[in-house]
Amino acid sequence: MPDSLREVWAGPRGELSQIEFHTHVAPSRDGLAEAAESWLAGQSSVIERLRIRATQIGSEGSAVVVIHGGPGTGKLRVAQWIHRCGNRSTRPLLVLDADDPTLHSQLDRVIATLTSGLASGASAPGTVALRNFERADEPAIRRLLEILGSQGVELVCALLLITKRNPDQLRDTSLLHAELLARAGNSVVSVPAVRHRGGDVAELARQFAEEAARRYDKSIRGISPQALAKLEAHDFPGNVRELQFIVEQAILRSSGDWVTGECFLGLDDGAAVHTTGESELVIRLPGSSLREIEVQALQLALKLSSGRIVRASELLGITRHALRRKLEKFGLNELRAPSNNPSTQSL
Repeated sequence: MPDSLREVWAGPRGELSQIEFHTHVAPSRDGLAEAAESWLAGQSSVIERLRIRATQIGSEGSAVVVIHGGPGTGKLRVAQWIHRCGNRSTRPLLVLDADDPTLHSQLDRVIATLTSGLASGASAPGTVALRNFERADEPAIRRLLEILGSQGVELVCALLLITKRNPDQLRDTSLLHAELLARAGNSVVSVPAVRHRGGDVAELARQFAEEAARRYDKSIRGISPQALAKLEAHDFPGNVRELQFIVEQAILRSSGDWVTGECFLGLDDGAAVHTTGESELVIRLPGSSLREIEVQALQLALKLSSGRIVRASELLGITRHALRRKLEKFGLNELRAPSNNPSTQSL
């Protein structure tokens, strides 16, 4: 499976920009299923169609592609797949976020690299992916259109617009949104929710279990049939991201050769772990301190549990008292559910 690397990207004059940088080895045409990101693994007809569609769009070299789907479905993984399958895969994939307050300056650096960097032979991005495109303001969209229009006859950079909203809804946002979406034409990819992926849950869970076991140096033979049945009965409103998080926590709780149903807390009572586009743990390397990583993990657990101390402590695998001490230590008490609502604190 291809590796993914995240680091800072040097702009045309050497400035460091907090842009995610991904490098990949392009998959062979005969081994796409084996080369898939783990989030896109599975044998269901919908995920197979998605892989074929993403491969086709990447091979065609579309200038603008729209990738839409619910939170946690794997839209960024599809963007990585499309980038790998195209003739721009030898150049960087730059991932930006419309919610980032420095987005405009980052886009300015991309434009400067495309206009002056190419003439000097400097390395330029092959693909720019923008997350949360539905929240991009008009100045940002003007810069995106400039990226498309600043390259002369030869198109050297593609735009992947990642959004939670359907493109038909986005066209009514503004004329500039509609203009940029029109550049995509039929190059639109819809990423399905887990509940539409048939029997993919078991295969996804096994892959996530293997990855987590390697990461945490745990000797795990696999997930028991009873535990898999419990996972397959769950609705997963947070989609693949929720499944990955739950499996990883189960690996951390496991003490034997097999991950059993008891390791999956919160699934018996139907209390689903809800995730949103914002509830994602992103550790940027190099430079992330242990404190920063711990704070992000605490913030993520509290978001997933809606601020409920008991639920958050279960997700983190620590006691309630330990969690309270950490919240006090890092000044995160405001993320707890209101204490005057007993029903939220008891869960």
